[in-house]
Amino acid sequence: MSEELKGLMRRFPLGVAVVTTKWRDKLVGMTVNTFNSLSMSPPLALFLADRTRGNDVPFRESEFFSVNLTDDKDILNTFAVSPVETRFRKMKYELEEGVPVLTEAYAYMILRKVQVIDVGDHSIIVGEVIKTRMVRDADPLVYYDRDYRKIC
Repeated sequence: MSEELKGLMRRFPLGVAVVTTKWRDKLVGMTVNTFNSLSMSPPLALFLADRTRGNDVPFRESEFFSVNLTDDKDILNTFAVSPVETRFRKMKYELEEGVPVLTEAYAYMILRKVQVIDVGDHSIIVGEVIKTRMVRDADPLVYYDRDYRKIC
């Protein structure tokens, strides 16, 4: 069933973002296709982190995290496949609330973690949105059939 499910999900376009935090004095980030708004009152958003790979731990243990929206495939690939310790080496970023915000992002938000819910092999990381910023207009990317694609 899992291969059939993976095949089906590859045919479903998903929004993508880079989530980042600072954990144990290290900058941590990863590309996700599970970011979504959860509530407008209070303003909450969520993403999923794979527990089998330990991707949840930095976000579970940090108070704040950022969600960065980018139209740059190279940035998404860097945070998806590059070794964790090298992901920020060539990235331009600034710290806000102590967490990295990618300066190349067309929009970002800062969130305060409010809950972590373990479901199956993933953790749902829920955060309260404390700041949003639209930096510029952009044509967003989606993840579809193992590739990042423009929707416009």
